[in-house]
Amino acid sequence: MKAVIFSLFVRLIQKRWLLMPGKKTHDVLQRGRKAKKIQEYYYIKYATSALRVIAWIILVLGFIGSIVWGITTGGIGGGFRIVIGILGSFLVWLLLLATRELIYLFIHLEEDTRSTSESIIEKSR
Repeated sequence: MKAVIFSLFVRLIQKRWLLMPGKKTHDVLQRGRKAKKIQEYYYIKYATSALRVIAWIILVLGFIGSIVWGITTGGIGGGFRIVIGILGSFLVWLLLLATRELIYLFIHLEEDTRSTSESIIEKSR
């Protein structure tokens, strides 16, 4: 029993020492709770990171590729291809980042639904 209390006390002290100026203890403890939810879904962290990296690669390569393609084509058709390529790569970038945020939205939705149902069950007892 003493070991459990001591370990909890040590964790709280470590979190307070790592506190940045302007942050409150409540913010740090809440952040730890949210991190547990992400760890519950082990591969979500990697999938969302991969989506972000792929989105930025597509944006940069699409921008450079459309400029090169437009310059090699030349004329009005080349300018049209530059504009279409840049807009297309921007839209794909936006879609991938929105998909990433949608995954996080589903995780938070599940967490909120679970906490609401637990509070309703507690009130009914």
